[in-house]
Amino acid sequence: MTVGIAHSAFFLVDNWPGEVTQGPNPADWTTISATEDFPLGTKRMVYDDTNQGWATLMYLYYTSGAGTVAVATARSICAVDTSAIATGGQWCHVTNDGSDAQLIGPLAIALGTLVTARYAWFWVGGVCPVDTIATLDDGLYGSDGSAAVGWMVIADSASVCKFHLATATDIGNCSAYAMTADTTS
Repeated sequence: MTVGIAHSAFFLVDNWPGEVTQGPNPADWTTISATEDFPLGTKRMVYDDTNQGWATLMYLYYTSGAGTVAVATARSICAVDTSAIATGGQWCHVTNDGSDAQLIGPLAIALGTLVTARYAWFWVGGVCPVDTIATLDDGLYGSDGSAAVGWMVIADSASVCKFHLATATDIGNCSAYAMTADTTS
């Protein structure tokens, strides 16, 4: 049983630094690489007819963090890896390990399956780009059962990042907005 939110029931707020630029796009947005094929932090936008809006995609570096969550799958919620952020230039390193993720701040959603130490594109803003990335339409996006209409942050839930309804005590950037309550599949 999965508790979460459907792709059409929320959108992301891009809280990452940098602007969307024009340039070449990958042949496949879900490709992962051991080499940096695009400059880290590169952003592109695509229009999604299904969800009737723009989506921002960003090139980031995935790490497993210091914990035991070695793989991120499509729809995995990731955030800045706090074990790497103190090192200059590593603000673009993300993890889905809730014990190592910055839970309140920018978030990124994996477009495909990722193993540690790989470069990849992530969805970071706007509506879910299901027309461009079919893997994002395969199921619910995990929540801790608290999601309702309103701003969301991330919770460390059973070692992986999941959506959590923001409260008045959550200080930081809310990076997602739910338009409905979570559901169970």
